[in-house]
Order: sequence, then C-alpha cells, then structure tokens
Amino acid sequence: MADLPDIDIETLRLIVAVDEAGSLSAAARDRGLSQPSASARVRAFEARWQLALLDRSPRGSTLTTDGQAVIAWARRVLTEADTMRAGLASLTGGRKGEVRVAASLTIAEFILPRWLGRLRDSMEVHPQLHVVNSDRVADMVRSRLADIGFIETAARPAGLEHRVVGADRLVVVVHPDHPWASRRTPLRPETMARAEWVLREEGSGTRSTFEAALGARPTTALQAGSTAALIGAVRAGLGPGVVSERAVAAEIAARHLVAVPTALDLERPLTAVWRKGSRMAAATSELLRVASGG
Repeated sequence: MADLPDIDIETLRLIVAVDEAGSLSAAARDRGLSQPSASARVRAFEARWQLALLDRSPRGSTLTTDGQAVIAWARRVLTEADTMRAGLASLTGGRKGEVRVAASLTIAEFILPRWLGRLRDSMEVHPQLHVVNSDRVADMVRSRLADIGFIETAARPAGLEHRVVGADRLVVVVHPDHPWASRRTPLRPETMARAEWVLREEGSGTRSTFEAALGARPTTALQAGSTAALIGAVRAGLGPGVVSERAVAAEIAARHLVAVPTALDLERPLTAVWRKGSRMAAATSELLRVASGG
C-alpha cells in the first residue's frame, strides 16, 4: 500500500461533477476550471491508476464501468472528507474564535471593551460577555460557565489561577452640598465608620476593597446593584459613596459630585482568573496577553 499513489481529492470532486453535470465541459464550469485543465486532470488520474474513467466521443464523454465504480467510492470519500473538514472547522472555531468572559462591572464598562477591540484586531473572535460581581465571576469560572474572568479585588479566589493585569483606584464621592465636600484634609477611618454609605452589593470588588481598607463593616443608607445606580443615589444626596475613579471622572469634572480625600489606601488590582490545570483556547490565551499589556 505504501507504493500506491495518493488520492487527489479535487480530482475526485471533478469526476463526481462529471456524473452530476452530464459532461466534462459542464463539470469543468461547475468546478471553476477550463476545459483543457479539467481534461488534463482526468487523464492524469487515469494514467496514475491505469484505468479509463470516461468514454470520449465527438458527442461528449460518458462514464465507463470503472468510472462508475470510482464515482461510488469517491462519493463516500468526499462525504468523509467534508465531515472531517466541518469537524476541523468547529474545533478551530472553538479554539480560536470563541471566548466566554465573565467580568466585574467596572472592568466590563470601562476597560474590557478596549481589550476586546485589540483582541479583534489580532484574530477573528466572537466573545460572550457576562457582567456580574467579582464573587460571581469566580463562581462562573469554577463551574466552566466562563473561560476567563476579570475581577477588581485583592482577594485571590480559591482554586483558580490568577494574574494581576492592571490597577484601579476607588474614590469617596459626595454631593456638592455634603459637609465633606469642602474638606481639604483626608478623612480618617473613624470618621468614615460613623457615616451612612451608598455602596455596591456584597460580593462586589468595590465593596470588598472599601471594607478591607476601612477595617470595619460600614453602615449602608442604600445598597446599589450597579455603578449607575450608586452614582445616581449619591447625586441625590443619599450619602457618600465609593466608586471607581474611572466611573465617576465625568461627574467630578462636571462638578455634579466632589471627590473627598481620605487616609485609606483605595487602590486595588485588576486580576484575571482561570481554572487551574485547564488548557487555554487560543482566543482566551490571546485575551489574557492583551489584558496583561503584551
């Protein structure tokens, strides 16, 4: 078997087309070939295998008995080849073109779009994005609902690999009429601990970073499920809030809100997380590289 010539798949497609189109010239047109090129392909196949596929006459070409047998085998081979082609394409799509991302709100709103844009510049990809709080991000990665997650907390989720890909800073903001709005000296933790706050829900990176820096569990006037709701509540005068500096920059610039200096360290890492021991698909690996500044 080692001495036998290889099968030429494209010539098999041409031969099958002869049977379907009724003539070699029609088959050549269907396959995008010139008549001489198609005829040369068939003759080379016949010479290689030392058989005649077509009976040629001035009226056209018809299949020989051998040709009919080759057609039957060719159809099976081409069906399997097309099945393999589709399978390879689906594998390539899964490895190169799909990535399921879970991201906490600040990252999803203000940072991830830039990363995804750079990812699309480097490869064809169809990301699926889930915007949830940091705790839920970790849960989704563990349960294989996401290939990679991005969180905004210093905590390292158990059972996951991680890499710091950036940093973010929280700020305390108040309504311009709030007593803290005119402060020039940093707020002390004990002063802040006595206030009633507008905060994100428990499990969010913003909330956990603030509580860790404050060293106490703050009293909440309102628990907001989104950054927009938090900013709106602070603008309405419900209390001071803690939010990403990125998210509130426009509000501060427009003087709708005032950033209050504090003695707290409110910088937090932005961290990518993924399952331990899992093999990253190409799109996931490329997104991690982009996020890491590579």
